Amino acid sequence: MDFLAPLTPMLEAGAPAIILLGAVFSRISAIVFLTPGLGERIVPMRVRLTAAMGITIIIAPMVLTSDMRPPEAPAAIAALYAAEALSGLVIGFGLRIMVFILQIAGAITAQHLSLAQLFGPTVGFDSESPFAAILVMAGVALAAATGLHIHLVGAIADVYETLPFGLFPGAEETGEWSTNRVGEALFKALALSSPFVILGFLYSLALAAASRAMPQLMAAFVGAPAITLAGMALFAAAAPILLFEWLEGFQNVLFDIFAGRL
Repeated sequence: MDFLAPLTPMLEAGAPAIILLGAVFSRISAIVFLTPGLGERIVPMRVRLTAAMGITIIIAPMVLTSDMRPPEAPAAIAALYAAEALSGLVIGFGLRIMVFILQIAGAITAQHLSLAQLFGPTVGFDSESPFAAILVMAGVALAAATGLHIHLVGAIADVYETLPFGLFPGAEETGEWSTNRVGEALFKALALSSPFVILGFLYSLALAAASRAMPQLMAAFVGAPAITLAGMALFAAAAPILLFEWLEGFQNVLFDIFAGRL
């Protein structure tokens, strides 16, 4: 291995930069694997990895300075990588929860319209309702059409002011923020699906009244086609409004991941 001896000084000189670049990549990769669009299961793993490397090349000069030096102890290096990966998971969760909103709203819609398993397995999880699959695909496509990749890079760069490089997120602050964010997401999902909840409630009242007035009538067989037609028509009319309302919240989160209004 004597022929590698001339490369030893170069490796020793470049090792600090490689360690710091790897730490940045730890955060970026966690974000990319959770962010809407790039984090979907249908996106190949190589595409996600390529996107993470590309964003790392863009972000690293904004974060790393010429006088920055990595720790020398292996345990300190591992702690640096763990802190960056945990910060990336927190940021990725803040973005991924916007997809959860569409999935929950679609599930609530499907349950109230009795169309939970209309098409069987979908492009996502097998238990995902068709309405959730449609909303997620349309929402991600709409976000990508409005410049998701550009705003994502800006959001990752800005969040370094809130979660500095190499520091673990505060446990108390992170727990309180994540709890509040989950509550806001559930409220948002219910708000988006509220027209279908109201429609399902009115259908149940009408079905109960028909059964009470004519006990011999199979009201469920008569009402099932009606609720299906009404639900599909309402979904076709309301889906664009719901998606643009969701897009506004998603853009607010991109501009301020930790304080943006959903």
